[in-house]
Amino acid sequence: MGTAGCCVELLLVALQSEQAQTAWESFLTDYSDLIFGVIRRFTQDADHSGDCFLFVCGKLSDSNYRRLCSFRPDGRARFSTWLRAVVRNLCLDWYRSKFGRKQIFRFLASRPTIDQQVFQAAFQRGINAEEVLLDLSRKGYDVGFSEVERRIEELRSLLSARQLWLLSVARVPTTSLDSIPEDSNDQDVIDPAPNPETVAILRENQTTLSQAFALISPSDQLLLRLRYFEGLGLQEVASLVGLKDPQTADRRIRGAINRLRERLDKKGMWYGKRKSASV
Repeated sequence: MGTAGCCVELLLVALQSEQAQTAWESFLTDYSDLIFGVIRRFTQDADHSGDCFLFVCGKLSDSNYRRLCSFRPDGRARFSTWLRAVVRNLCLDWYRSKFGRKQIFRFLASRPTIDQQVFQAAFQRGINAEEVLLDLSRKGYDVGFSEVERRIEELRSLLSARQLWLLSVARVPTTSLDSIPEDSNDQDVIDPAPNPETVAILRENQTTLSQAFALISPSDQLLLRLRYFEGLGLQEVASLVGLKDPQTADRRIRGAINRLRERLDKKGMWYGKRKSASV
C-alpha cells in the first residue's frame, strides 16, 4: 500500500476513535479543495456553493462519519476518486432538496413536439413570441403568430410560480453581435486589464502570499480557507471544525491572521504592498 493509502487508512481509523474531531479537521484541511472543486461543477453562485458545502460536510459527518468510514482502502478505487463520486451524489441530493428534480417538467413528455419546441425557446431560452415564430419556421413548422402566442400562454398556465422562477434564474444571458451598434468605435473601448507592471507585482505578491500561507499550521490554513476563500460564516466555521461558538471561531481566525501577517512581514510584504526598503 502506498503512502497515500496508509494516510487514508490512518484517517479512517482515527475517525472511529476518541480523536475523531481532530481527524475530521485533518480531513477538511486535506480535502476541502477537492470537495469545492466538485461543488463548483454544480453551481458558480458563492452563496449556493457555501450552502452545498455545508450540506455535503453534514452528510459526511453524520452517524459518526459513517459514509467516510465505508471506504475500503483495499478496494480498486483511490480515496480521492471515491470521494469525488460520493460528493457528486451528495451535490445532486442538495440540488434536488433546494430546487427540486429536473423531472418537474415531465408533463411536457405528453405534449406535442411543437409544444416542446415552444417551451424550450420561450421558457428555457427566454426569447419572445416573434423570435419563437422564426425559430419554428427555421425548423420547418408552418404556424402563425397567433398560434405561437396561444401555445406560449397555454404552457405558462401549466407552470407554477415556483417553476417559472426556476426557469428564469436558470437562463444564461447572451449578447448577440447584432446588438452592437454599427457606428461603435473600437478605439473607444477601454481595456479593463491591469498594465504589465501591475500584473507582475500582483503575481509576485500572490506567490509571496502562497508561500506564507503554506508556512502556517494546517488548522490555521483550514480556518482561513473556510472563512475567506469560501465565505462561510463564523457559526458555520465553528460547527465544521468543532469549536463551541462563533466567538471562539472569530478568536481562532484572528490568531491565524496574525500568524499569517508575521510570515508576510518576514517576507517583506504587508497587505499586498512592499515595505519600504531601508537605505
